Amino acid sequence: MIKVAKMTDGRIVEIVRTAETVGFSPEPGWVLVCLDFDKMYGKRTEFKWVPALAVATRFEWVREYTFG
Repeated sequence: MIKVAKMTDGRIVEIVRTAETVGFSPEPGWVLVCLDFDKMYGKRTEFKWVPALAVATRFEWVREYTFG
């Protein structure tokens, strides 16, 4: 299963992981997104943690896809 989301700035990203806490911030609620998920698995390089509770991080839609 893969989760794909569209951010409000128009980027399509893959949601890789969610975490309540991370080591680099005391704020709760984080989402790890892959910015170049359209590349093959071995060539993905752009991953970014974004705060899930921030006003700036909003998703227009989130969809789950299953293969097989």
